[in-house]
Amino acid sequence: MDRFSLPSPTRLPVLALFFFLAVAPAHALEFEDRSQSAGFEPGFLANVPAGGIAVADFDRNGYPDLFVTGYFQANRLFFNQGSGSFTEDPAVNATIAGSACSSVAAADYDNDGWPDVYVGCRNQSNLLLRNLAGTGFSNEIHPAIDHAPTGVNSARTDAVAWGDLDGNGLLDLYIGVYPTSSLPDLNDPDNLDRIALQLGNGQWNRISTAFSGTQRAMLARTALTQGFSDFDFDGRPDLYVVNDKLQGNVLWRNDGAGCDGWCLTERSAQSGLARPVYGMGLAIGDVDRDGRWDFFFSSIDEQVLLRGRSTAPLFFEEDPGSALNVQVVGWGTIFADFDNDGWEDAFLAANSGSFSSTPSIDQVFRNQADGSFVSATTGSGLDIQRPTEAAARVDFDNDGRLDLVLGHWNQPVGYRLYRNITPTSGHWIGFQLDGGSEVNRDGIGARIVLDDGTGTMQMRERRSGESRGSSHDPRLHFGLGPNTMLSVQVHWPDGTLQTLEGLAVDQYHLITHPGSEGVFNDRFQAP
Repeated sequence: MDRFSLPSPTRLPVLALFFFLAVAPAHALEFEDRSQSAGFEPGFLANVPAGGIAVADFDRNGYPDLFVTGYFQANRLFFNQGSGSFTEDPAVNATIAGSACSSVAAADYDNDGWPDVYVGCRNQSNLLLRNLAGTGFSNEIHPAIDHAPTGVNSARTDAVAWGDLDGNGLLDLYIGVYPTSSLPDLNDPDNLDRIALQLGNGQWNRISTAFSGTQRAMLARTALTQGFSDFDFDGRPDLYVVNDKLQGNVLWRNDGAGCDGWCLTERSAQSGLARPVYGMGLAIGDVDRDGRWDFFFSSIDEQVLLRGRSTAPLFFEEDPGSALNVQVVGWGTIFADFDNDGWEDAFLAANSGSFSSTPSIDQVFRNQADGSFVSATTGSGLDIQRPTEAAARVDFDNDGRLDLVLGHWNQPVGYRLYRNITPTSGHWIGFQLDGGSEVNRDGIGARIVLDDGTGTMQMRERRSGESRGSSHDPRLHFGLGPNTMLSVQVHWPDGTLQTLEGLAVDQYHLITHPGSEGVFNDRFQAP
């Protein structure tokens, strides 16, 4: 195994740390706005709900950078200097500027070791921005993965995600569309979601064009977010799409080769995943540590937590009494272990806009170490009136506490960086994956199962495209509480099972696919 370690800076002097532990409320989750001091205050101005954030180490210096869309303003990329500050490169930003752009997802689609980004825009061409070794980007958009308007009913791209549907080591794309007509023309491709397989050499096969009947009609629903994940653990990534307007969410089960390119079977109602909402955000995690994925998606004045109950057959059950079901207009949703106690907490972006009179106050929830949640908004530093839609998790200073990047709608400072200052003595561990030459280079679709000796397992999966218009820090983070002895199993997308033990805690590790060890060891630099 080829691995690296990143520094874990101490945030406070020891005496100050003891003071905070003594006076802070028990199990508080706390954040502070570090936007101004970090030099990260991009605007976001739009007359429509939108916003996109992509977190990735675009210059490979060992610290995650931040790509944001501006809609009426240009897209911008902020390079993390590793000192708590970010800088821009005007020459690089000139290659990504775009216009009327919102949803984004970052991934190394060409497997060259440099993260790229797909950008969904409105009333014009989308962008497939190929990273030119950190010096800039080239737009490699292709008709199979675009939504350029062809008529008055031009489509909006509001959802983007990467996943390797066919397991060929080349990342494929889901591009979700929000038709601008309540009765979209099913013969107009600008009204339909696109699912495209990457064939290599710049070529794509849009398999969704072969869908017909009911399945084709489901492509015309008002998609706002999505997630690729192997929900039934059969070794193939499935696709879940969250739709607006109470039209019902859609599960596309991956059934393998055939069907004019690849077989995706709609199984929404049978799996309990069709729940109609005014859907806007999606988080996927195993919050009760039972070895099955759970879903958290947002809506207007209600939020939905679906708990995984079985994988064969695949079935989810709603938990309407969960504290996550708070009465705000929800947007981006996130699962993350903010206090490093070994249990994933939750975040919900809120913006009432013209939809409701409920407050635009973001919500944060603490997992009570049993899969149930309690509100931790009061005193969190996020309990202020500020409309939020896009949201992504990031550990921008590599200290093992997960921070937040939030997109605030129609604000001069449209995006802000919130540093996690939660007092905690809990240990943690994080992993960067490199699929090498055996699977996609990012290891998207790989699942890590961690045994921390407490009797239940923790589980994370590498994805790109989730929350609302955003993609998270690509590193998989686990809180450990007081535990330091652990074993890790990596389930790679090609079926390879890799077991690791004796790993040092409180640091990040690079895990390379066993078939590529010693070959692809130049991708990441330790700061």
